[in-house]
Amino acid sequence: MARRCFGFTLIELLVVIAIIAILAAILFPVFARAREKARQTSCLSNLKQLALGALMYAQDYDERMMPRYYRINPAVPGGPNWCYHLVQPYVKNLEITKCPSTKQYSYGYNQQYLNWCMLAVIKAPAETVMICDVKRCWNSGGGLSWDLSVFPPSTFGNPPSKPANDEDPDPPPGDESQIYHPRPRGLHNEGCNVAWVDGHAKWLKTDAFFYGQSPTDRFFDRE
Repeated sequence: MARRCFGFTLIELLVVIAIIAILAAILFPVFARAREKARQTSCLSNLKQLALGALMYAQDYDERMMPRYYRINPAVPGGPNWCYHLVQPYVKNLEITKCPSTKQYSYGYNQQYLNWCMLAVIKAPAETVMICDVKRCWNSGGGLSWDLSVFPPSTFGNPPSKPANDEDPDPPPGDESQIYHPRPRGLHNEGCNVAWVDGHAKWLKTDAFFYGQSPTDRFFDRE
């Protein structure tokens, strides 16, 4: 009896390889988006916990929001800050102050409007930014670094110019004069995670709270 051969020809192998390559090209971006979606969800949970920690801090300090820094000696710059120190007694987890996508302390606090602010004067807590994902910013040494604040839109013009790539970690051209002034960053699937003063957190495109608003600082101003 003749023996049957089940070998593949070179053409058949090339066809199989081509099909696998096409499937990989289709599926790998899907897997990457799924992984980023998981990191986005974890980041949102971080911000939710940080916001609740900040509100517990406020309840312990006569309903005043935390400062960016608390200077024990007014003559000495810096001091305990909101991220590493002030919310830690309430959240007891330094890791949640790091975004899962950046592995950095890349959350910024709306310090310009909320520093030592009384909760009672914030007219719309559910529409006032407390903390969000931020870009790196220019520092005093002429380089780029992460900061622990986020500055309102009016800092960057009225209206502010929108970066060509909102997901990019670095400030857009023209921000060189804004030392330690980070912008929000559309890091997660073209959007930014934001925690609000009432304690809720949600994902938004930066257009929805930072660019194209009227008045310019609508979602940052406590008034």
